[in-house]
Amino acid sequence: MLPISVIIITKNEAVNIKDCITAARLITDDIVVVDSGSEDGTIEIIQSENVKLIQLPWKGFGFARNAAAEASKNDWILAIDADERVTPKLVNSISDILPPSPSDLYGFKRQNYFMGKRIRFGKWGKDTTYRLYNKQIISWDLTPVHESLVGNNIERKLLKGAFIKHYPVRKLTENTNKTYKYAKLNADKYFSQGKKATIIKRFLSPAFDFLQSYIFFLGFLDGKMGFIVSYSNAKYTWLKYKYLHEMNRKS
Repeated sequence: MLPISVIIITKNEAVNIKDCITAARLITDDIVVVDSGSEDGTIEIIQSENVKLIQLPWKGFGFARNAAAEASKNDWILAIDADERVTPKLVNSISDILPPSPSDLYGFKRQNYFMGKRIRFGKWGKDTTYRLYNKQIISWDLTPVHESLVGNNIERKLLKGAFIKHYPVRKLTENTNKTYKYAKLNADKYFSQGKKATIIKRFLSPAFDFLQSYIFFLGFLDGKMGFIVSYSNAKYTWLKYKYLHEMNRKS
């Protein structure tokens, strides 16, 4: 298998980080965690797990991930979040990779869980992410949110049958807080890019997001949780354009 390092970023992830590190050891012993100001016992758990810990002030997701990659031993990097879990399926798929080009960027599916229930349909049911890369060629951009991997002549390759498990929401209050937080971050990103919140984006985009996830992508088959997830996606879209509209008016 490729010599891989796993990088993780944390802030107040005491409920997640131990299980995340345990699962990451399925792939490698070189695990680097960058923490930005945890106050809930996360630091103590990381220190007890005998992995490399770097503590940095928060300067954005991309900055933290790049710092973790720079501190890793290997060129090939798997970037995961504390609420994600490496699975044997992912390990097996990575083991089958033929000698790769440094410009190859590998992706895989995410199995998303909402308050303990797996979401099989809607947008969450179609979730894929690209996180396995060579740090000599590819790095993270420095946008405030929804950071991306960038580099010259990148070739994306999806690992068939591979997935990680993702536990982004354990309580409804947590879901609400994340919706507002990421909507504000994305509005800041759009504002810095000079984008405008048109009437279509403010009002039609949220409605389309809901219909797409709940109806067209069969989110209703996930029952009550499918409705909540689809509604949360729509609310997120409405909020980010609401915040952007407010910033446009003030400027």
